[in-house]
Amino acid sequence: MVDAQDGYVRGVHTAPANQSEMMHFEAAIDGAHIEANRVYADKGSASNANRQFLRKQKIKSAIMHRAYKNKPLSSRQKLANQLISKKRYIVEQCFGTIKRLFRMGRASYFSTTKVNAQVILKSICMNLKKAANKIFVDQPLRGAIRPNITYGGKFT
Repeated sequence: MVDAQDGYVRGVHTAPANQSEMMHFEAAIDGAHIEANRVYADKGSASNANRQFLRKQKIKSAIMHRAYKNKPLSSRQKLANQLISKKRYIVEQCFGTIKRLFRMGRASYFSTTKVNAQVILKSICMNLKKAANKIFVDQPLRGAIRPNITYGGKFT
């Protein structure tokens, strides 16, 4: 679970790779222990059961619509997907950064427990990186001495 406003990781739910994320949608929402007004999700979570679950929880659904065989998306569904994707890019940036900077393109372990621990640690690193960037961007350090690094990796 990633906060759509700031992009901080708020919760982690890890499931085996051979199971659909659609099956774990309710567990991910319940396990996050976060009161949300709206849940943004990709097409992998698009199902009537997931939308009904959000309605029961009194949470607005922002799950992207999915086209099925012989049933293309209506113009209203396409517009809804565009509006949802404008918010979801913040979440996707977080996942992309974790994959790129923290080498999470592939799990380093085999068991779900170990992979869950790895994802939690990488998520903590991601949140610390976002917090540090926010501090330094909002309030730049004055008088801080930053070493100049040459191409050889030596300080000058």
